Parts: sequence; structure tokens; C-alpha cells
Amino acid sequence: MFLFYHTNTSITNICTVFDHPSKILDSANLIITYKMSWKQDTNNLEYIRQENMILLVGKKISMFMSYNFYKFNLIGRKAEREGQLDEFLHGTERGNFKTRFTYKIYKNYPAGRITYADKVMPAFLQYDENLNTFKWQLTNLIDTIGDYVAHCAYTDYGGRHWIAWYATDIPLNDGPYKFRGLPGLIIKLYDDQKHYVFDMVSMERSDKAMLIEYMDMGWVQTTRPEFLKAQKNFRLDIINRAKEAGVDNEGQQRAVRSMTKRNNPIEF
Repeated sequence: MFLFYHTNTSITNICTVFDHPSKILDSANLIITYKMSWKQDTNNLEYIRQENMILLVGKKISMFMSYNFYKFNLIGRKAEREGQLDEFLHGTERGNFKTRFTYKIYKNYPAGRITYADKVMPAFLQYDENLNTFKWQLTNLIDTIGDYVAHCAYTDYGGRHWIAWYATDIPLNDGPYKFRGLPGLIIKLYDDQKHYVFDMVSMERSDKAMLIEYMDMGWVQTTRPEFLKAQKNFRLDIINRAKEAGVDNEGQQRAVRSMTKRNNPIEF
């Protein structure tokens, strides 16, 4: 079953499929939450959006995604198993899971690769990269972030220069988004313009294992450059369709206003 869910502040279609088969890749007892702050509009850098993201750390594989999207999928699948999916989809609870981000990032799946999967209307697209794609420059800079002594490292990725602070007291070579490969967990990460900032806000162990699942959505395998091109084309298509619809179509005009402001992707 397809669900196209519109937030109040975004035309982004959050699409999930509850009846597609899934494969359990790993199970996670460690859940790390990051607060992501980002500036979506280069013409209004004073406006900062925020959303919580989670990193589920398994024995061999980790998964990074929006916390709200994770909960939406989790509760939606539970509702389907219990025969209550319609009530969930048409109820008020659904509104608690708004998100701008529907991607899932799997690290070390397949082995030695990072898999990025998302929907870019109308297709489900995924691509993979080398697990060791990040070339870090370690520094002697040290700071205290929260309860941790943090060390600083730099890397360039996706058209941005990134600064990472990692804690060697937490022996995990993982972090937010795709980032990994440092001798400790990344607890703070930002680009040099601070358009995208990730702050670790919690790390907890769960007695109940959280499944790291890979859903068979009929993914179309592509490359990172082609994926970014598809994202850009989708945004331009929304804007062009709105212009063609004319000023009398208020829905299309709201769409173009929203999409025009979303001109600062994390990668380009």
C-alpha cells in the first residue's frame, strides 16, 4: 500500500510501503540520536530548521535515518499486522511523524559499501559508495563537548568542507549521515559554513533489539551523480509545472514557493 503524506510545511511526499517484503540485515541495541540543524534557503540564512535523526548501530551494519520516519514506518507496520492500518493512516497520530527526510543510509551493506536509498518521484532509487570513501585529516585540536573529550578532524565530501569532533572514549568508527571512519564516535559534525550541523543529543542501549531492515521497494540502482541529478530535476519540475499552471492554481503556487526555498542540499 502506498502512502503519500504531505507535511504542513513541505510539499515533500513521504512515501512508505507497508506491504512490501523486508529483509532483516542486523539488530541494534545501541541507538544514537543526533539533532540536525540546517539552513535550507541560501537567500535566508537566518532561518534554521531542526529535526532529530537516529543512528542504529548493529553488530556489522548501521542505519541512519529520520527519527520520525523510523517511528512512522515502525508504527505503520505494526498497525498493518494488527489490521488497523486504515485507522492509523486516517487518524491524528500520523501527524506526529512529520519529516523532510525519507532516505535511509546503510553502512557496511553490502559488505564494504555505503548504501543510500530514497524515493525521488516517481522512482525508488539507491546507490552505493565505498565504505572508506572519507579521507580524514586528523588534527591535534581537542575540546570538551558535553561529557566527552573530543578530537577534531577534517574531510571534504559532497561539495562541502566538513569538521568532525569525535570521542575516542566511544570506540565506534561511525557517525551521522554517511560519515564514519574515525577512531571514535562522531559526536558533532558541521560544514565550514554551518549550513548543516549534527549534534549528538543522546546515546542509549536498549534491552529490546531494534531491527535494521532493508525493504524491497523495487529499487532502481543508480550512481551518486545520477541520483543528485534526479533530485535536482524533480525540484525544477515542480517549479516549472507551477509556472505552467498559472497564478490561479494556489496549490501549485504554494508548492513552488516551498520548493524554491529548498535550494541548499547537503550534497551538490
